[in-house]
Amino acid sequence: MKDTHSNSRGNHTLVTFDTRGERLEWDSLGDQVMGGQSDGTLVHSAEGVGLFEGTVRLDNGGGFASVKADLPEPVDASQWTGIELLAKGDGKTYKIGLRNSTNRRTVIYQHAFTPGTDEWSRIRLTFSEFIPTWRGKTLTDEVALNLSHLASVSLFVSGRQVGKFQLKMQDWMLF
Repeated sequence: MKDTHSNSRGNHTLVTFDTRGERLEWDSLGDQVMGGQSDGTLVHSAEGVGLFEGTVRLDNGGGFASVKADLPEPVDASQWTGIELLAKGDGKTYKIGLRNSTNRRTVIYQHAFTPGTDEWSRIRLTFSEFIPTWRGKTLTDEVALNLSHLASVSLFVSGRQVGKFQLKMQDWMLF
């Protein structure tokens, strides 16, 4: 199932779900912070696949689920163009988020994607298209993402996409 590639600069794994790799510790950060009751977790399967799943509920002003992981040390991604992964979804739109800090109370740069449901989809997210946000709102006057210091990564299902969700992913590679 693994489908890694190399280019003239080589490839670099940003996030691995492989059982032999250094796994990140993913913390659930759903809408409970504002009284909501959505939930989401990310687990690693024995086959080396990451599984982001849970339920989005609108109760008490909710409407999103997310998970966040701090990188073991900041990554300099300035020589790469973006993130590539293989993913299989459920028809919902997801977002990958990147931060220059491990503090979750800082600006997060997000990029949305909707993977196919029947087969693995190759997802390519260009860094220049990551949008700065704060608590779900787009920031129009924020500086660009500092690619030389990526400190944490996140996954979101938002936009009031109610119900159960499930996203399967293979390693996130820099391209």
